[in-house]
Amino acid sequence: MLYLMTYINYLFRNLKFKFLAQLICLFLYYQDLLSQNNNFSFTELSDNAKVNALGGNNVSSTHTDFLMNPSLIDKKIFSINYLNYLLDINSSSIMYSDSSKFLGNFGLGIKYLSHGKFEGYDLTGNYSSDFYPKEYIISFGKSYSFSKFKIGTNIKYFYSKLYENSKSAFLVDVGTIFKPIKNKELSIAIVASNIGFVLDENISSPRSSLKIGTSFKPDYMPIRFSLTYVKKEKEADFKNFSIGIEVLLSKYLNIMIGYNHKIEKGFKINNSNRLNGISYGLELILKRFNLNYSRLILNNISGTNNISINYNLRRN
Repeated sequence: MLYLMTYINYLFRNLKFKFLAQLICLFLYYQDLLSQNNNFSFTELSDNAKVNALGGNNVSSTHTDFLMNPSLIDKKIFSINYLNYLLDINSSSIMYSDSSKFLGNFGLGIKYLSHGKFEGYDLTGNYSSDFYPKEYIISFGKSYSFSKFKIGTNIKYFYSKLYENSKSAFLVDVGTIFKPIKNKELSIAIVASNIGFVLDENISSPRSSLKIGTSFKPDYMPIRFSLTYVKKEKEADFKNFSIGIEVLLSKYLNIMIGYNHKIEKGFKINNSNRLNGISYGLELILKRFNLNYSRLILNNISGTNNISINYNLRRN
């Protein structure tokens, strides 16, 4: 892995624009040819409170979840995230980003998902034992900046054990952020994620996805808008998008509101007119700490709670 990251670093430094253009074209062209099913949906679930407050798919705003977009790897930050999802399903992660002369900007992350406790029974209906389905990801990422671009990549090891059988895979994410206008808060991001292979001949490759997003803040207006579109391989429904709004109350406090169209349709209860898929949250910005809380309304009877704690390890 170290040799691969060194080679990527070499490409970034020497090919620059040519490498970026070829990379984007390559993933756009092969997007529908890379994988076959959705065995790895956990890899698309963010447990970052700011991401979820802004609709759950955000790849263009400034946050610490570089698993969503590896080009966001920047500052020396230690981040802890916890998501209380459906019932007793919980996700948590620890992320660390830093920089060195040899690797430049890099990030390390461990993400864990617990499906809770299940009771096991044999074919005759007799109780056998309890089991605890779980999944986790170990990630190493790298980013590089040049001109108005930031590009990055994650190399991820995925492991899942839902009952007796387990599966594992090596996956790659590639992302970029482009800021076309100097001194203007406008960014455009593209991320190709979950490109890889499974270490088992009997399991198909994971479904890759392509995310395209933008964030912008109008001049003299304390609001930042974000829009993200997600295209998953072999997915017939093209209405997979999210919207996020950040209300910048002060340099210490922001309010966030989001909407996820796919969640709104997927968790909708029959005969219910209530709008689902709405999220909201608060961001508290201190000198070296950054605290985020978010809540997502899935439907009339369920919702999620999410908290993130970020600590800036480098004094300003």
